[in-house]
This record gives sequence, structure tokens and C-alpha cells, in this order.
Amino acid sequence: MRVNPFMVLAAAAADWGRLSRLLEPGTRRTLSERLSRLRAEEGAPDTAAALAARTLLDALPADESARLQQQGDTGRFTDVAQPQLYEGHTAADLCMLVLDGNPMVGPVLGPVRERLLREPATPWTEGVDPRLITLFGQDGRRRLPLFQFEAGTMPWRIVLEVNSVLRAATDPWGAADWWLSRTTWWDGTPAALLGRGRDAELLGAARELAGPAGEE
Repeated sequence: MRVNPFMVLAAAAADWGRLSRLLEPGTRRTLSERLSRLRAEEGAPDTAAALAARTLLDALPADESARLQQQGDTGRFTDVAQPQLYEGHTAADLCMLVLDGNPMVGPVLGPVRERLLREPATPWTEGVDPRLITLFGQDGRRRLPLFQFEAGTMPWRIVLEVNSVLRAATDPWGAADWWLSRTTWWDGTPAALLGRGRDAELLGAARELAGPAGEE
């Protein structure tokens, strides 16, 4: 491939919401397989990236393929050992979008993702309560923020209630950000109020934020 495949994948990540709708299901499966190889570093990373990029370029309409090749050409002579950025996106961002359905990528949401992932967490395991917040890292591994647990593997009851109101199953990052960010409601984070007899306030604040959509 004459263009830098990492730049092609980064450019695709920057426009994935639109480009993904142009791909057939079979192409999506092939792309997923090749991005999985890239993430796992099976073989040479540049070869895995080239295969994933070629999947996209061959499947997209000619004008879209040409545009991605032009954008990939901007990184032809750069050091592929370093993350290749296109509008703040990288090939790793495309891996998260395609393999994990993780929207927290790019220059705006990526730093939020990393901030939340720096919080103490425990690995996700089969059978955990589906109301618990589960976050994906760049490596694709799932983890559970530790603030959700009262002791050991026992979650706080109020956390499960609030997570349901905040619809954490469909927006885990938004729910985690609410729990772990300072708010105008209190001097501190909602998570810091757990176990302090403030459950009614936490639930009320979550309902206020969610509005009618958060009503059970």
C-alpha cells in the first residue's frame, strides 16, 4: 500500500459515523477480524494495518476510497511506530469503534475516556449485575469502576438504582462521568457520597438529570 495505512484507519475513525453506513455486513465482519489482529499485534503491525485499510478502500465507493487514500497519503513518510493522527483520531480509535462499539474516541471524548479509566477498577467477569457500569479500555478489556461496590463484589443498592435511572446499560460513559465528576449539587463527586446517608439525594439528582426518560 502506497499510503500510510495507519492514517487511512485514523481518517476512517474520524468519519466513522457516516462511512460505517456505506459498508456491507460482510465487509464489517472482515474489517473486525483484521482490526482484531492489529489490536492483538499478530504479526507485523504495519501488515495488519495494511490489510484492514485495504478492506475499507476496496469496499467503499470510489470517491470515498479516493478521499481516504488522499488523507492517508499525508502520513506516507511519517514514523509508523508513532500513533498516526488524523483530526485527533488514531487507528486505535477505529478498533474501539468497530470492535467494542466504544464511542469515546477522538480529541474531545478520548481524554474523557482516559480520565475515567484512570479511576480504580476491577476486571469484568461473567455474571455481574447488568446494571453495573462497564467500561472498555483501548485494549478492549472490560472493567468495572470500583466505586460501585460496597464491599468485595457486593454493589451498593443505590448505585444500581441510580445506574438504572441514568440508563448506564446504554450510556455507561455518561453514567460513569456523572458519578466521578464534581457537580454543582455537592462539594465533591456523587461517588464520594456513597455510604454517607445521602441515597435519597443521589437518586433525586439522577432523576432530575434524566428527566422523563429516567422514569421507571
